[in-house]
Amino acid sequence: MKYMNFKNVVIFILSLTTVWIVVVFFCYKGYFTNIEVGQIQLDDCPYFTTQDSVVFDTGADFSYISSNKIGFPFLSPVLVNDGEGNNKILPMYFTQYFEVNDKVKIKNFAYFSGFKSNRIKAIIGMNVLSKLNMLFLSTQNTLDIKSFDFKPQIPSSATILQYKDRISPKVTLRLDNVVIDDILIDTGFDGDLAIDEHYIEKLKSNHSCDSMIRTNHTLFDTQTVKNITFSELYINERLYKNIQVLQQKKRLLGSKFLKRFDKVFWDSKNLTVYMWNENDEY
Repeated sequence: MKYMNFKNVVIFILSLTTVWIVVVFFCYKGYFTNIEVGQIQLDDCPYFTTQDSVVFDTGADFSYISSNKIGFPFLSPVLVNDGEGNNKILPMYFTQYFEVNDKVKIKNFAYFSGFKSNRIKAIIGMNVLSKLNMLFLSTQNTLDIKSFDFKPQIPSSATILQYKDRISPKVTLRLDNVVIDDILIDTGFDGDLAIDEHYIEKLKSNHSCDSMIRTNHTLFDTQTVKNITFSELYINERLYKNIQVLQQKKRLLGSKFLKRFDKVFWDSKNLTVYMWNENDEY
């Protein structure tokens, strides 16, 4: 009987390790992920949540599922940050099948598990959402999952936001005459905007506003933040009424702002978000 010598054993182990690293990388980036097209009915929650408590969250770079019974362990537990400075060590899993709303099936994707929430069953993040196009219809409160090749008829008057990072969709906005960079489009955030105190003070100097304290939920914790309502505010040179702005370090453009429009088309293929109303001219 022939046995592998030490050199061959080392080469074999290194080869397996390399293959495993490549597989993990491809799964992490979602290269194996496949999503069936279909229409999902959303809940009445202010953010993009389905009737079975699955959040389509463009503010999350990865996916999270509260139950770990649908997949198998994929990687040793890693340190995960919820974007607000809260950290937890969570295991990574891989699943070949996950169904949303009994309508849309997501196949072959990695996710973290271990968080507990009474409100959320799962968070589908950008490792999945960046692989598809989405059309939100506010009049029906539905989210249509579309292929990369789909593009609806869009009026020339549509509000257009473009981003560069496929996993972290950050944009630049002009609030009145104040230009703010790195604002994350976050459909898991239920407000209009979140910006830091420096910019809020600039806006307050030109506007009447009301302030209140509210509780903001993160993935792992809750935080108390100041909520300022501006009766009027220009955003990219278009006037909006009763804009609610959270004072916090992380800059966000939330689902409440997106839902001010009748239709929102998320074009992942071209890294562009279009927003318009039914009476806009084509």
